[in-house]
Amino acid sequence: MGRPKLETPNYRLVQRGERYHVQWWQDGKPRSISTGQTDKRQASIWLNQFVAGQGTPEPPAAPTLSQVLDGYLADRKQAVIGYETLMTNTKALKRHLGDLEPDHLTTERTRFYRARRRAEGHEVGPADNRRKKPIQDGTILRELVTLRAALKWAQNQKWIVTAPHIEVPSQPPPRERWLTRDEADRLLASAQAPHVRTFLAICLYTAARAQAVLDLTWNRVNLDAGIIDLGSASGGKARSVVPITAKLRPYLEEARRAATCPYVVEHAGKPVASVKTGTRAAARRAGLPGVTPHVLRHTAATWMAMERVPMEQIARMLGHSDTRITWRTYAKYSPDYLRDAADALSGYGSVSESVA
Repeated sequence: MGRPKLETPNYRLVQRGERYHVQWWQDGKPRSISTGQTDKRQASIWLNQFVAGQGTPEPPAAPTLSQVLDGYLADRKQAVIGYETLMTNTKALKRHLGDLEPDHLTTERTRFYRARRRAEGHEVGPADNRRKKPIQDGTILRELVTLRAALKWAQNQKWIVTAPHIEVPSQPPPRERWLTRDEADRLLASAQAPHVRTFLAICLYTAARAQAVLDLTWNRVNLDAGIIDLGSASGGKARSVVPITAKLRPYLEEARRAATCPYVVEHAGKPVASVKTGTRAAARRAGLPGVTPHVLRHTAATWMAMERVPMEQIARMLGHSDTRITWRTYAKYSPDYLRDAADALSGYGSVSESVA
């Protein structure tokens, strides 16, 4: 049994106040987007364009930021891989800034938004022990960059004359969390559910992203040849083809013997949508707080760098199209990192020999 066949959502117009919205269900959740229209006929035209993905409605006379963001989302729906992430990035923007017009945006206003978002926080933890954590600069950065892109889109679509300047916080430093090999073994041993254990092992020993692992099917796992083809992302971008490591093979062979559906990571005969809860539980039992699937990917790349694997090969494993990202993040973990330069400063090697 594979994943259920995707069906076209049942879009419908709903009037809220003076304006019409489009409502539909997607991935088991209700979705809604404003048409920006008060006339039902014009709203129907907007809906047809939205469903067909063939354009956006005529620009409003004086668009609000909510209308700009909704128009941008409608235009990008068929063009981006992470559309759900894009939608998430707009929620707080519309809540705090949605009623404003682009001309109202100033540096002071965007700084006030950043302060409000930090103070707003979000709840985390199990239902019986919820706690509030502050919103991090990385989240606010993604939101404001989305707003900047939406305003640039509105300018290109002639909705507005000029996109206002949006000041964004500095890019936060990358997370340095990675596991030692003993910690990784402890994490895998703490995963009680077979599908969680399989998921964690594949993440750790292929350096694949979580979604690539969840999308993986047995027809792309060649145990005889020792190769895994991670396929393509939803937007068509190719993922890596990676070898099956000696550490990973036993987990795959165990999962293959128990397989009841085409997906490698399965539970009760069905593919799994998320392993976040199982990952947190295994990390908690192993005494490794803060471990996420991305930490496992970072761990795999760090291990490779420590073993002097060339950065180009690490980039291929990670699926990086730009090796500069790999160098910037992982070169420092290599024992050879800047070694020649350091030796030159110390008077060792070819520099001192040539002087002598």
